[in-house]
Amino acid sequence: MKWLQKVENLLWFSVATPKVNKQGERIKVENHEAYYFKEILKGDVELEMVAIPSGTFVMGSPESESEYDDERPQHYVTVPPFFIGKYPVTQAQWKVIASQTELKVNIDLDEDPSNFKGDKHPVEQVSWYEAVEFCQRLSKEASQKVWGDSPKVRGQR
Repeated sequence: MKWLQKVENLLWFSVATPKVNKQGERIKVENHEAYYFKEILKGDVELEMVAIPSGTFVMGSPESESEYDDERPQHYVTVPPFFIGKYPVTQAQWKVIASQTELKVNIDLDEDPSNFKGDKHPVEQVSWYEAVEFCQRLSKEASQKVWGDSPKVRGQR
């Protein structure tokens, strides 16, 4: 994953992926490595971002699955590499990004939208559009730190 060589402080973790048969019985376990970095937001709020490599997959249902007519035709989709949060977005993470109005892309964000309060609890009660705005703001915030002028990988195996 050559594109990861630009990321500073890259870390890794192991993940076991089970494969099951039609009865749900485990038939094989494959071990994989995943790479990530820790983004430190304002107020020392931490956000772990996992690298997802590019790839191509088939989207849609085959003709043999007649109950899914609205999921046809099958077609290939290629996804570029990207980073995704390792865990659900916490209320503390949401508050840090939502409060930075200078990062605004399209809409204002409520800094405290959740009903079940707690900095370490997942944020909830947000719309699709608010989630997109959060991601766009986070991308603006993180891109300078992640991609910098001449970063190098410092993660250890």
